[in-house]
This record gives sequence, structure tokens and C-alpha cells, in this order.
Amino acid sequence: MKGYELCVSKVPLFQNLDTEALEHVFSKVHATKVRKGDYLFMAGDDVHTLFVIHSGKVRIYRLTDEGDEQLIRILEHSDFTGELTLFNASDSANTYAEALEDSDVCTINHSSIHQLMTDYPEIGIKMIEGLAERLNQSETMTTQIALMSSKECLLEYIQLETTDGLLKLSMTKKNLATYLSMQPETLNRTFKQLEQEGILDKINHNTYKVLKN
Repeated sequence: MKGYELCVSKVPLFQNLDTEALEHVFSKVHATKVRKGDYLFMAGDDVHTLFVIHSGKVRIYRLTDEGDEQLIRILEHSDFTGELTLFNASDSANTYAEALEDSDVCTINHSSIHQLMTDYPEIGIKMIEGLAERLNQSETMTTQIALMSSKECLLEYIQLETTDGLLKLSMTKKNLATYLSMQPETLNRTFKQLEQEGILDKINHNTYKVLKN
């Protein structure tokens, strides 16, 4: 199976389509490789493309008025971006999309997506479900940050991100601190506190064994 076909067939956005529909989608997709540090787009760029991550990691962030980076999310396999300009009147992006590692990305231009959503409404439904999930996560995180201490906020993040007793950080601690609205020093101190309290056991720089919830 070609790279772009594998990309399309494995992502939730295009699941539940029959073979004929998938073939139609395949004809609209292009596969591209993005090197670590390269950008899919930058703030101010006109974006006419939906980007679907097949492999690798891409971070989405914006710059504050003071020039500080504000991390929005990390994209991994099956995640997508570029949908905001798909539905907005303006084609101009207000965020940055930077590859954190070498990544394989599938692209579909917006005119093709519009036609696919007309022909196969389930694609539009999946996209709306994905946007709703992101909005819910964003609202939940905003509420947590406003009401919780740094320790409580990190514990909540750990609970959400732990799999089989392991916490594997999908971003650098600097980016995680930004995501949790903490100073990097505060985040490091909080991690050390959780280690001292026997909640975490550090395995390597980005992996922890979770001993207590």
C-alpha cells in the first residue's frame, strides 16, 4: 500500500468509508515528508490545505503580543490541522505548525475536502467530532489551570496521559510547561516533588513509571 493510501486508511477522519469512497479519497491525497524544524505553515500564511499526520510529531503554537510561544497542542499519528481556514472566511493562519521530528504528512486541498464532504457526509461528521473533542479538551484544561495548583494540574495531566502505568512525555518539558501555563522551573520542581513523594519513578528524560494515582 502506498504511503498516502496507508495514511488515509488508518486515520479516524476517513474510517467507515467503503472501498469506493476510499479510492476517491486516495485520488485527492498527496504524501510529503517534512524534516524536523520545518514548518507546514506559519502565522500569516494563506493555508488552503488540510494536513493529516501519518507519522512523526508536529507542534501547533502561537506567539503572544510579547513574543512568547504559547503551545496549543502536539499532533501525532492520525491528527490533522488546517481545518480552521477550511471553515473560516479568511485563508490566513494565526498559528505555527512546526515538525518536532521528521514526519510523514498527507495533504488534501480545501476544495477537494469540500467536495468529499458533500459526497461523503461522514467525513464532515468525523471532522466535527474531532473539533468538538479538541474544544472540550481545551475548555477542560483552561478550567483546571485556573483552579488547580501546579501539583494538581500536573497530576491531572499525568492521569490523562498515562498508559499501562507509564507516562511518556510527547513534548519537551519546556513545551509542557507552556502548555500547562507554568514556568519551566516550576514544572521541574513539581516533577521532583512527585518523585520524592513516591508518585513517579523517573526512567529516562521523557519517561516515568507512575507508582500512585
